[in-house]
Amino acid sequence: MMTITTKYARRFAHVSIRCAGACLVLVSLAACEAPLNLEQVDAEKARELRRYDMLQAAAHSGDRVAVISSIGAVVTSADSGETWQRHEIPGRPSLIDVTACKSGEFFALDSERRVWRQVSGSDDWVSTPIDTPENTLSIHCAPNGRVWVSASFGTLYWSDVSLSNWTEFSLYEDLQFTAVRFVDDANGFAVGEFGTVMVTSDGGDNWEMREPIPNEFYPMAADFLDASSGWVGGLDGVIWHTSDGAATWQRQETVTAAPIYNIHANGHGVFAVGGSAKLVELVGDQWKTFEGGPEVLAFMRGLDTLANGSLLVAGGGGTLAVIPLGDRDATQAGQEG
Repeated sequence: MMTITTKYARRFAHVSIRCAGACLVLVSLAACEAPLNLEQVDAEKARELRRYDMLQAAAHSGDRVAVISSIGAVVTSADSGETWQRHEIPGRPSLIDVTACKSGEFFALDSERRVWRQVSGSDDWVSTPIDTPENTLSIHCAPNGRVWVSASFGTLYWSDVSLSNWTEFSLYEDLQFTAVRFVDDANGFAVGEFGTVMVTSDGGDNWEMREPIPNEFYPMAADFLDASSGWVGGLDGVIWHTSDGAATWQRQETVTAAPIYNIHANGHGVFAVGGSAKLVELVGDQWKTFEGGPEVLAFMRGLDTLANGSLLVAGGGGTLAVIPLGDRDATQAGQEG
């Protein structure tokens, strides 16, 4: 029979006492812990818009609207923002941009070089990869039905709506094209790093370089009203305007130093959103704070004008606002408080 010496017996006794004490502490903590309440969690999951939604972009076709988030959620409306439905794409791809074609089809771009197409008549989305090593940054459907994707290394890609074959145009230079915009079947613009501006007058078959935007500007947002007039925005609230088809650019005064993430021009006016929940509009040749925008502490990225003439604004914290431009009263959907 094994005999334990007094010294080791004391050690075992101390260990036993410590273990017993730890067990008593655990039992005490378990007894004091409040019952787990999942009601708030379930309530959050039941919302169409959630506090952790980082809404990135919006697009519409008729009364149908799609707003995408960076966690693979797509929030849609069939009635110009009166009601909303939520759909989560399996695998939760990080969606970064969305566009709508004249045909009524929606296409979204993710951070893994994939274009997602909404299946006609359903809430399902299917993906098609773009076979490229370049980083893809934005997506735009031109009026002629070409789906354009801007990318790094001075590269643009386009395909028809089948997404079955991608055509590449590249400058083979170390710069990022950040946006492509077409104003009609023929005339389009591509803007990018170092103030790069390209124009096309034949639907994108050929591109011509313009003089760069001053100060090696990095455009984070761009939109064009027609073949002559357009705007680009970037860091520090800087916005540049052209009135001669990107031949020259003039800087316009703004009321914000926050980065500009999106610009939208239409018959109702020209609007821009960015960091610090800033929504501004062009008044004359100056940008001023838009009265009646959402009052939230979050960035704004999504911006679109809906079929009923309302302005849609989307951003961080599940923020989604539909603003009737007639009376400028904001009807907000999503988060409160």
